[in-house]
Amino acid sequence: MDTIRLEEQQDVLVQTAAVIAAQRQFAQRLRQRTVPDPLTGLPVRSLLIDRLELALAAAGPDSGLLGVLSCNLDGITALEDVRGRAVADAARAEAAGRLVTAVRQGDVVARISAQTFVLICPGITDAGDAHGIARRIASAFDEPLHPLPGVDHRVRLSVGVALSGRASTAESLVASADEAMAQIRHERQGSGRHG
Repeated sequence: MDTIRLEEQQDVLVQTAAVIAAQRQFAQRLRQRTVPDPLTGLPVRSLLIDRLELALAAAGPDSGLLGVLSCNLDGITALEDVRGRAVADAARAEAAGRLVTAVRQGDVVARISAQTFVLICPGITDAGDAHGIARRIASAFDEPLHPLPGVDHRVRLSVGVALSGRASTAESLVASADEAMAQIRHERQGSGRHG
């Protein structure tokens, strides 16, 4: 009888340990979703998706379209190869600041990879409006970055644009903007204009 109770108690302990482990994993994932990018302070991909889902839910016929712009910093990898990661990270942080300054009030800028930023732009009237925002943020990189005193590095911003539609999801908009950005980068590389 005592052996059966001991085995039952062991089973309860194992189950309790499994529940605690699952709760800790969930808490860690939740922390990762809410912690901003440590280099730039910008939202990371999970926060971007959350905000994009909220923006899609809030969008209505009177609020305009939702624009998603995927922006790649062309030329950062070359800087990292020559000057190292610390200098490239300083350039990435400066680039993030330029993007934040260039967007409209209410737009969201997120960093989703080492050299890719995504913008959420609500209240877009049409494709021309979204492409106008893309041109404005790209022009923020007309001047070289200055990651260190005496170090200038020119980058080019490749910007892909996607606009919301009836069937849009957060993931589909980001994927469409990424595809558009990749196409622009491919065209530039083919013409030798990749900066």
